[in-house]
Amino acid sequence: MPRFAPRTLALALAAGLFVSPAFANDPVVATVNGKDIRKSELVELQNSIPQVAQVPLEMVYDQLLDHLINSRIIAAEARKQNLQDDAQLKQRLREMENRLLQEAYLAKRVDQTLTEEKVRAKYDELIQQAEPREEVRARHILVETEKEAKDIIAQLNKGASFEELAKEKSKDPGSQNGGDLGYFEKEEMVPEFSAAAFSIEPGTVGANPVKSQFGWHVIKVEDKRMAEPPAFEEVREQLHAAMAEEVIVAMVKELRDSAQVKKFDINGNPAK
Repeated sequence: MPRFAPRTLALALAAGLFVSPAFANDPVVATVNGKDIRKSELVELQNSIPQVAQVPLEMVYDQLLDHLINSRIIAAEARKQNLQDDAQLKQRLREMENRLLQEAYLAKRVDQTLTEEKVRAKYDELIQQAEPREEVRARHILVETEKEAKDIIAQLNKGASFEELAKEKSKDPGSQNGGDLGYFEKEEMVPEFSAAAFSIEPGTVGANPVKSQFGWHVIKVEDKRMAEPPAFEEVREQLHAAMAEEVIVAMVKELRDSAQVKKFDINGNPAK
């Protein structure tokens, strides 16, 4: 039974991804024409490549080091040809510098403004405001036709094991654990399934099969309870990111209000 995963907000600034890690031991790993390349540069390169960011450094060490060496050699050759004086390149470098300065400034302001105490206080506030939410623990057997589902309900009414029938007949990927879906809230399942599951008494099987976009479901509810709020550690990053976005929006508005800005239309005429 597919679930509808809640959207999560991720801000690289809020996560502090623009802050270089501190290295207690930062050895030289290569020299190029007498200039050092250090391990910290290798790690920063790795962290900038999503495909290898989580891979142990030892596994990609040679490839990353060769990449850095080649980059240094090519850049040095470009300087010999005075490409750094090219007007178009200078403009691109200024744009890149502006982006890096923006990232550094926003990250610094967020770090100064958004303390751990403020994030914790926001968490406590949201927990107090949250309405109690019911969740159920249910099993299901998913089949193609209504007739198959009704036949299964008949077998269950005669004492057949729900878990064994799930393993034998359900086409759901979780059938081998007896169709157990664990605990879930209404919004986590498709509407037809949730409506049925939350109306069934714990310890009983629904009297009628339920049709959804996935097929026909036979549902057994094991338990009902009020959901526990997530622990602070579970939602800290998401909450920090959301609060960081608010800080950044307010900060940009403050800077924008104090700046002298003139806007023009696409042809360079004063905007109306």
